[in-house]
Amino acid sequence: MIRPYLARLRAAAEGAERAEAEFRQYAERRLETMSAERIRAYRRSQLVSDMIESARPIAARAECVAAQTGCVLAQAGWSESDAGYEDVREELGRVAALVHADLHDEPGDVSSMVVAALAAFENWYRARFGSEFPALQPRATNTFQPLTDF
Repeated sequence: MIRPYLARLRAAAEGAERAEAEFRQYAERRLETMSAERIRAYRRSQLVSDMIESARPIAARAECVAAQTGCVLAQAGWSESDAGYEDVREELGRVAALVHADLHDEPGDVSSMVVAALAAFENWYRARFGSEFPALQPRATNTFQPLTDF
């Protein structure tokens, strides 16, 4: 027969164990969320960095915007033969036009406008296609494949 005080101590230990397990689950979910947010933020940064590098050498607005959108859409796996390509290029072109203005045209601070335009593009893309823009999605990790096929 278990003594009442031993039963209370075990119940307290089991309660602490449940609380710890719940906290660990919460912490794991939170870390996963924070990690995904960090990865997405770096991908957004890299996307705009690539646009800037494409835009630097081209002063003419139309060519500059075309170079930027072409670079990003190619990275995202879009091709001109894809349905919706022109719509995506046009929407992304709003971001590219601001990058061009920042580098070649208008003096002043357009950084908040670039960030807002990128967010608007992402929201539009998500609403239109039901997914995140491919260049911002997590990439599949490489899986091990043997060199010799048995």
